[in-house]
Amino acid sequence: MLVKDVMQAHPVTATLETPLPDLVRLLQRRGFRHLPVVDGGKLVGIISDRDLKQSMTSAALATEGPARDRLLDELTAGQVMTRAVVTIGPMFGVEEAARLMATRKISALPVTEEGRLVGIVTGTDVLHLFVRAMGVLDPSSRLDVILRDPVAGLGDVVLIVESTGSRIVSLMTLELPTGEREVMLRLATIDPGPAVKALEAGGYVVRGAGRLEGQGK
Repeated sequence: MLVKDVMQAHPVTATLETPLPDLVRLLQRRGFRHLPVVDGGKLVGIISDRDLKQSMTSAALATEGPARDRLLDELTAGQVMTRAVVTIGPMFGVEEAARLMATRKISALPVTEEGRLVGIVTGTDVLHLFVRAMGVLDPSSRLDVILRDPVAGLGDVVLIVESTGSRIVSLMTLELPTGEREVMLRLATIDPGPAVKALEAGGYVVRGAGRLEGQGK
């Protein structure tokens, strides 16, 4: 899955001259937390709700009354935006977007091509994709299988589960601090019992055999 598949295309933007009151209204009305700033179609900055709060707090501390209101009205996007913007291209994998957001501790990435803004991807977009990929929106159950041998393959686990007639809808692995691997399986059934028994009979440790009923089901 690529960034272009999950990004919000044609995002709402501001210009360098957009007044601060208009920025506040845009973020509040649309429920956004980030607003890219463009100049001639080129991305030149980004404004977060935190940037706006800091600007308003600074104005409140600097003056008060009508003078404070005038100061707030005169502030523009170009004065309050963050200029050093972390971006990503539309053809990068979604996992790269997730890595950048996690390592840079940001919750949104403008998507650019040759400097021009073509979209924006947020932590919420990545989370929605993760939920879909894990198959948790449909009635299902989850099994966590421990592989004692860190180099052991997944073939036996998959064959054992499928031999019980259970369909695997998602599979992920995670290396544990002990050096073991945990295999997280989601099955398209609300009764994982047969799969659990077959895996345990095969010598595997199974934990987290939980049932999940899909939303709205």
